[in-house]
Amino acid sequence: MPAVKMSISLAVAGGPVLSVAAVENVEAYDVIEVTIPANTTTARRIQLQPASAANVNLLLIQSDLYGPEISYRASNGTADSDPVALLGPQLFGRGVLSLFGNDVLSLLVVNTHPAPAPGAAGRDAHLQILVGRDATP
Repeated sequence: MPAVKMSISLAVAGGPVLSVAAVENVEAYDVIEVTIPANTTTARRIQLQPASAANVNLLLIQSDLYGPEISYRASNGTADSDPVALLGPQLFGRGVLSLFGNDVLSLLVVNTHPAPAPGAAGRDAHLQILVGRDATP
């Protein structure tokens, strides 16, 4: 069973330094890399796992581009969560996934940055997602 080791260190200027370390045991994991082009207003579905949505117990979402223009909804295949803006890297552990209001089978992602003018640099979002899950529920 793979063990995913997590550590976070938070330092407040002139204030405390807090460190958190945890290990999440998962039976299987996937790393998903996907690009959501600028001006993607119809959600792109990113499939996180092949079966039951209740199996996800670790989810990390990071991108090379953040902001309110990039958002996602968690979907269990029947119902979707409220939209969540991707304002920075996001890490969800086993208990925190319940904040979506449903289990997570896929993410529905939009990137409403306007399409670039011809010859200009784009505002595509390159997402990297790590999902840890139970393979034998």
